Amino acid sequence: MKLARLFAVSTALLALLVVALFGRLMLLDWDQYRSSAAGLRSMELTRQAMVAVEKLSGERRPSNAVLGDATPADPAKAARLARARTDTDAALRELRSALLQSRNPLDARALADLDATLAVLPAARAQVDQVAGLPRGERSPALTTRAVQGMIAVVPSLLGSVTVLSRNAANAYPQLTGTLTAARLAVDLREDAGKLGSQFTTALTTGQALTESESDGIQTLRGRIEQLRILLEQPIRSVGAQPAVSAALQEMDQQYFGGGLDVVAQTLRASRQGRPYGMDAAGFAARYAPHMDCIVRLREALLAVAIDGARQAHASARAGLLLLGATAAGVLALLATLLVLVRRHVLHPLQVTTQALVRLAEGDMATGPALSTRRDEIGDLLRALHALRAVAIAKRTLERSHQTLIEELKLASSTDHLTGILNRRAFSEAAGARAQSARSAHAPLAVVMFDIDRFKAVNDRYGHDAGDQVLRELAAVVAPELREGEILARYGGEEFIAMPLNCDRDGARAVAERLRAAIEATAIELADGRVLHVTASFGVATGGGPTIDLARLIHAADVALYRAKEGGRNRVEVEEVEPVSDGQDTRAA
Repeated sequence: MKLARLFAVSTALLALLVVALFGRLMLLDWDQYRSSAAGLRSMELTRQAMVAVEKLSGERRPSNAVLGDATPADPAKAARLARARTDTDAALRELRSALLQSRNPLDARALADLDATLAVLPAARAQVDQVAGLPRGERSPALTTRAVQGMIAVVPSLLGSVTVLSRNAANAYPQLTGTLTAARLAVDLREDAGKLGSQFTTALTTGQALTESESDGIQTLRGRIEQLRILLEQPIRSVGAQPAVSAALQEMDQQYFGGGLDVVAQTLRASRQGRPYGMDAAGFAARYAPHMDCIVRLREALLAVAIDGARQAHASARAGLLLLGATAAGVLALLATLLVLVRRHVLHPLQVTTQALVRLAEGDMATGPALSTRRDEIGDLLRALHALRAVAIAKRTLERSHQTLIEELKLASSTDHLTGILNRRAFSEAAGARAQSARSAHAPLAVVMFDIDRFKAVNDRYGHDAGDQVLRELAAVVAPELREGEILARYGGEEFIAMPLNCDRDGARAVAERLRAAIEATAIELADGRVLHVTASFGVATGGGPTIDLARLIHAADVALYRAKEGGRNRVEVEEVEPVSDGQDTRAA
């Protein structure tokens, strides 16, 4: 193996190993970075979902107030219900839009749960409006209870979205699982606290005591709320409570588990003792609902801690990825610098010398070694190669000049020196090939001969220079009128010949008429400023078949041309050549 190749293979293997090592590390860091970004997005979606649950649960407060009001409902209460529904719809729309934009396939389940909520919410609202629209005396406890329970029933599917999103976030940030669990429990606590208040709506609306079933449901909810309180405190203590979380937890103990549940207890005692409640559903909500706000503040404090931790972890993952990328780039740059130095000062001079010798031996002189100023053996060798290349280039330049001269002579032999179009000999070669193709394809063949009318008079009156100019102008006018591939040549003196492509009798006549009209319309300005108009007479010959003969066509075109001259000039005459049998002589007459 050559030294240069051995060096290239070795450096490539080394670079590959370094790239593979850092690539593997960067892939791991990139996966961690992407996972942290997805987790942070899930964390933010979790918060949106929790807010949507809060808005949906909070809508029950003005709903219950309207259900317990007279008909028609107090405009202020109806307005509060409308605003609550608008807030709920906005939160649900924002959540759905965010889920639709999410690239995490695991969020699809959360979107399905949200859509399930959106599917049943209109019916639940319609039931509330229907019952609230009845006269108060017609609102049976069963109808009121069904309307209240209908609004409660739309929340669980939305809670499913919260569960899915919080689980996705916890999978990305296991260290925040406890905080997210506590926030999720706070959502459940807020929902159960809201359901607890809704249990009194029917009794407060009718003014009757709670039924045994309603009392049992209230006791069950109170027990679940106490259980959630215990479960909520455990993850907070396990992760180490932040000051804001501790303050929110203490506030919840005082506000809700003190004042909020005390309102519930007073209402229960009034029901058991058969005393008037002293308030309707709206009044109960006004006393009870504000105590639930502290649960929302605890949830927000927990989410703030979780999101802040997720952002810090995401920033750390990004910093680690950037640091690893910078390290990899630095190592590769250092390796590349070392390899370049070795190659430039050790291998490259030797490689250049070897390649220059090989190219010179193969006759390639397009590139060569620069004139070296080095004062060593390689410098001497490069200078000698430079001198040899200069001699070889001079020799090749001489050979190319000789070849160019030959090509120019060949071009001159086939081109009319005056008009620049084909001469007679070149026309014979090209037309002969065209005739052979036409015979093989049984295609039509046409020849158009024309010469300038009274050309001798032009020479006699204006001089031969003017005659030469007329010939040049005529060629310049006729050539653009022909299609690509059609042959045009100066046949001799003022006589020209053309061979159009695939033309029958009518087509060839049309070509000749076009050329004749172009010549007639041309004004030739002579050197002395005088303007000269000339015309030309045309003879067209067409034929076809496998035995068509070029010489006969040319002869027929010449005959037609003579007939055009005799007929008054500046006209076209056509002669059709009949095909000959295989036994006839196909030579020109």
